[in-house]
Parts: sequence; C-alpha cells; structure tokens
Amino acid sequence: MMTTGFILLGITGVWSFLVYLVFGLICAGIAKAIMPGQDPGGFWVTALIGIVGAYLGAYMRTILGIGHDGEVSFFSPLDWIFSILGSLILLFIWKKLIAPMLNK
Repeated sequence: MMTTGFILLGITGVWSFLVYLVFGLICAGIAKAIMPGQDPGGFWVTALIGIVGAYLGAYMRTILGIGHDGEVSFFSPLDWIFSILGSLILLFIWKKLIAPMLNK
C-alpha cells in the first residue's frame, strides 16, 4: 500500500521511485561537474540534491506547461535538461546559503 508522502510527491510505484533515484544520481554528478568550486558535502548530500533536483525539474516542466506525465525517461532530452537544471539550482542553494550556515 502506498503512503501518503509518496503520493504527494507524485511517486505512484516502486519503479517510478527507482527511476528517479538513478536519474537523480546521474544528474547530481553532471551538476557537480558543471558547477565550479569546492562542494561542501559528501556523496550523500550530492546524491540527495540530485534526486530532489530530478523531482524539481519534473515539477518545473509541469508548471511551464511543457508536456510531462510524471515519469522521467532516459531518452527524453527535456527530462535531462530540466533534471540537471533542478539539480544545479539546489546545488547552488546548498553551496551559497545552507552550507555556510552549517559551518558557523
């Protein structure tokens, strides 16, 4: 049985979650390679940023009205672009706002 949290995130099945997980990890690596500078966080922080960035990218597509069915596809260039963009936004927020507050 699905929990309410997964339904609110748009995850309707285990496979959907696994696809976002793998997709997010790849996008996190790409976003980390694009954004210069020291990354204040290890693998787990970067992985979490990538996974949430993939969801953010899907949400941005929905808001902009660009066709999206709630699933990411490895063969869709728009899914890659928006997921990497979402990961870059979250990585920027992490590097510039959150990590400096945690290091004080």
